[in-house]
Amino acid sequence: MTRGMAICESQQILEHADHFAIPSQTGNGTHYRVELVHGHWVCDCLDFEHRKIEACKHIYAVQFQIALNQYVAPQSPQVYAQDALTCKFCNSMRVMRYGHKSGKQVFKCKDCSRKFVPDSEFKKLKYDPELITITLDLYFKGISLRKIADHLKQMYSLEINFSTIYKWIEKYITILDAYVRTLTPKLSGNWHVDEMMVKVRGGIKLKGADGQYKYLWNVLDKESRFQLASEISTTRNELDAMNVFKRAREIAKAIPKEITSDKLAAYPIGIERAFIDVREEERPSHNRVLSGAATKGPHANQLAERLHNTIRERNKVQRGWKKDSTPLRNGQMIYYNFIRPHATLGGKTPAEMVGISNMEARNRWIGLISGAMLRNGNKTHSY
Repeated sequence: MTRGMAICESQQILEHADHFAIPSQTGNGTHYRVELVHGHWVCDCLDFEHRKIEACKHIYAVQFQIALNQYVAPQSPQVYAQDALTCKFCNSMRVMRYGHKSGKQVFKCKDCSRKFVPDSEFKKLKYDPELITITLDLYFKGISLRKIADHLKQMYSLEINFSTIYKWIEKYITILDAYVRTLTPKLSGNWHVDEMMVKVRGGIKLKGADGQYKYLWNVLDKESRFQLASEISTTRNELDAMNVFKRAREIAKAIPKEITSDKLAAYPIGIERAFIDVREEERPSHNRVLSGAATKGPHANQLAERLHNTIRERNKVQRGWKKDSTPLRNGQMIYYNFIRPHATLGGKTPAEMVGISNMEARNRWIGLISGAMLRNGNKTHSY
């Protein structure tokens, strides 16, 4: 096997239609013939013929060569879906929507200029699912829509408008948000909560600051770092605090043992109202600590502060949100929980830590979307 690997590394193996030719290591110009006969590799070298061994160094060299050709080649994402729409007349993929006829969408080919109506079975979009999930991943890693469009143009020669990328994000984040709310995470029972200000249209104006701002409330589990809720409000009162705890309770599907917050006066009343239906002895205890990374001790609130730093990094690229119901807010939470590996969790995602993630999926986005579609009763899904 060692000698076979050396022959393979020398890159001297010649591949023919029905056999492989391997030059002799003596350099006398002789070539040995290796071929597949009735499902078994055979070689015409003396070593293989007289010693009756299963494989000689020449056979091992061929096997290594075949393995390298299959597995070493870099895997690049497929650009177009297998059933992407093409022109009925010239098979061009350069087609565009061209109005409706009898209630059906009409397309026009940019190459042959002919118009046609696609088959009724046409459901999928033009581009491959992996390409679409690349745009989602790049966006939530902090790349702007226009820079993603430029990346696709440079890497794949694709002219995709940034607005199309936003529509993909809006569509799949809406699907995934509805799906992840049905899952039941296995949590530690210790929650951390904090609020921060984010730039949102229609919010309050701060003195000396550009734009309008609202409060973003976040709740996460202490041990798994799983983010349970992300609510937005114009005010910062007990009603807003109650709403974020109610939303966290819906996702957790359980009552926490302990909640850690800063000294905002709205938290104690918000907790009391959110768990008013729970017996007093089963309600979560409340630890109020100083907010900030400088706080130390078993009840420090650095976890929530660290989450806010992550959100600020992304929100800065987005330059604020246009509306409270933006899919980007829920998308950021999905990315944080299911896609982004955490160094403090040993390279795992919070969703893996709470047992609701498909750890075997090579592409976490596709694995998550597939789970959402199967939950809806669809074994296949359209992109």
